[in-house]
Amino acid sequence: MFALNDWALMLVNIAIGSVIGGVTNELAIRMLFRPYKPWMIGSFRVPFTPGLIPRRRDEIGVQMGRLVEHHLLTVEGVKKAIAQSGAEAMLQNWLTSLFEKWLAGDRSLKEQIQSWIPGWFTDEGGWSEQIRQPVRQKWKDGIQTLLHRHGERTIASLISEGAKDRLQASVDSLGRMILERFADYLRSSEGQRDVQQMIRGLLGGGGGMFGGLMGMFLGDDKMVAKILPYLEDILQSPELAQRLSAFLHQEVDKLLQKPLHEVVSLIGEAQIDEWSEALFQRMEEKSLEWLDQPPAYWFAKWRESIVQELIPRVTRWAVTLLQQNVETLFAKLSITEIVTRQVESFPLERVEEMIVGISGKEFRMITVLGFILGGIIGAVQGLIGWLW
Repeated sequence: MFALNDWALMLVNIAIGSVIGGVTNELAIRMLFRPYKPWMIGSFRVPFTPGLIPRRRDEIGVQMGRLVEHHLLTVEGVKKAIAQSGAEAMLQNWLTSLFEKWLAGDRSLKEQIQSWIPGWFTDEGGWSEQIRQPVRQKWKDGIQTLLHRHGERTIASLISEGAKDRLQASVDSLGRMILERFADYLRSSEGQRDVQQMIRGLLGGGGGMFGGLMGMFLGDDKMVAKILPYLEDILQSPELAQRLSAFLHQEVDKLLQKPLHEVVSLIGEAQIDEWSEALFQRMEEKSLEWLDQPPAYWFAKWRESIVQELIPRVTRWAVTLLQQNVETLFAKLSITEIVTRQVESFPLERVEEMIVGISGKEFRMITVLGFILGGIIGAVQGLIGWLW
């Protein structure tokens, strides 16, 4: 039978064992995180400092990075997620809504560009010098490079067959236009006056006896009236039109067979520069006219094609390109290093708070279990002591 002293000794052993077990487990849990830094006595580091997680922080970061890269966030997993997540449909819907909103806006393209990139336009609405001058210089350099590169080629080799056909048609029209304009000129008062002066010069200076006699019997007006119908008949003659057209075609063919540098020399570099500058100014004016319109002015007629064809094609291309380059992207990102740096920079206090917040109940159960096991061990020790 247990005496009173035996019961007291048993209870003391149970209490001591329970306290030792519980405190030991609680201390072990705390030592997972603390202390955060090593305790030093002089040059001697106190054992078990810092805690397990702070001491192994770098290794934990590396292992977590490898775990994420090789087992969690894998290339195959990301490709599969992109394919199954409906990313293409979401991107297409977003681009479509963005385009519709942009198309419905009433601000001109110039105003939108000015809001996106200030400084591209002057207060008067023209291109700023920081945009205009580089483009103008590129234009001039491009023209000079083009003339130098193709200087030995003939004009005919530089233009397309369609352009040649249009040029020949223009030559035919030019011949008819020359004759018509000349006929109109002769019918005008200025043309008749010039013809009259030519007749006077002929009769007065080089007409001889016959000219003098003609001048005595016919006045200038009568002679002009006699000559003009004859000249008009000549100008309306199909034979003259054919000869003029043939002559113009012959001259054009000669021009087309000339090298580019020879044509440039005939025209003159100053004239080429003048034409180039005039063309640049014309394009500059046209570009400003285009930009003064809202988006709907230019793109409304292509809305269906853009929404139903272009945007789906762009989204399909973007998603496919992303899937094809996931491995390259992962290699450049180095997921392991990113995770490692994040773990190393994460405050230990937050790590402890996060883990305790998640597993606090289990940690308390471990502490309680330590108290229970310690009590059982104390009871066993008391029983063994009583038996002996």
